[in-house]
Amino acid sequence: MDFVAIDFEKLNDSHLSVCEVGLVVFKNGKEVEHYHSYINPVGGLERNDWARKNLFHISDKMLLEAPSYDKVFHDMQYLIQDKILVAHSKGADLNYIYRLEEHFNLPKLYSKWVDTRDIARSVGADESLPGLYLQCFETILPEHHKALEDARACGQIFEFISSQFDVRHFIHEEEYLPSNEKGYCDGFTSRHTQFGTANVAVEGLVFNHNQITSCSYFKGKTVVLSGMSNNDKNRIKSILDSIGAKCTSSLSKKTNVFITSRVVGPSKKPQAIQLQKETGLLVITDEYFWKLVR
Repeated sequence: MDFVAIDFEKLNDSHLSVCEVGLVVFKNGKEVEHYHSYINPVGGLERNDWARKNLFHISDKMLLEAPSYDKVFHDMQYLIQDKILVAHSKGADLNYIYRLEEHFNLPKLYSKWVDTRDIARSVGADESLPGLYLQCFETILPEHHKALEDARACGQIFEFISSQFDVRHFIHEEEYLPSNEKGYCDGFTSRHTQFGTANVAVEGLVFNHNQITSCSYFKGKTVVLSGMSNNDKNRIKSILDSIGAKCTSSLSKKTNVFITSRVVGPSKKPQAIQLQKETGLLVITDEYFWKLVR
């Protein structure tokens, strides 16, 4: 079976903070090619505690000199083509791909995928990458949290499990959608991106990305931030303050723009929907905001 194993590392809680990628191509049971790149992450170089402890092999200088995701995308696309993409934990790696495709308005990277964690769960094996690797090969996973090594380990695990079990029913032949996007995308003729005509969510909230095309729009506007980490809020607020926007904590009829994560909290969603109808409130995601400031 021909496939490509992939792994990403990221700096903080944002899915856009991907800073390293590794891909390993397997053909007829053997590794035949690999690809590795550091990535200049969207939103800056701030690290969370996990990244500070585990990504010590990646310096800020390396990231500042690295290409952005849209630049390495085409190299990745060339390697993957129509092969199966194998990841360990779709909620991580495939989620990052989805969000980055939205952010950079990129085409789909892959058409078929497998999650080795799903397979491990189905057979009662250890679901962690190091634990599953140890069970398969009775040795410690080398250099965990280095993207190329983790991608290689993921591919080796999939090859090993494929030799023991029939894994064909674990191969998905459609794009992976984050769980909160499945209902959101239902009924649309094309895949949702953050560009072009605004799309309406099932719940009735409209994302107005086509109406805000530059950061200068925020000057003199009243903006509310919600649904993101305090660190991300503070970073966005700092940028908005420098532009001349006024940031407040509560939605009101004076609010011009609502910047939120994709999953809008239940306390603000009904009010935001109502204000869109009454006052023309504009709503964008934090991911789209970072696209504007690139």
